[in-house]
Amino acid sequence: MTMPDALVLPAGLVVLCADGSAQFAWQNPETGEFCAEADGKLITNVIGAVEWHASQVH
Repeated sequence: MTMPDALVLPAGLVVLCADGSAQFAWQNPETGEFCAEADGKLITNVIGAVEWHASQVH
């Protein structure tokens, strides 16, 4: 499904942590640090991240 430009949402991130957990996050464009979507706290043990794209928001 192709979305009109007005509805294109930015990519979200699923970050993978050293303790084996995964969580939704965003990356600070100025510092490169990852912050949790749930509470905005800094995630310090990130070992990788995967982008995901949503076609709608709720």
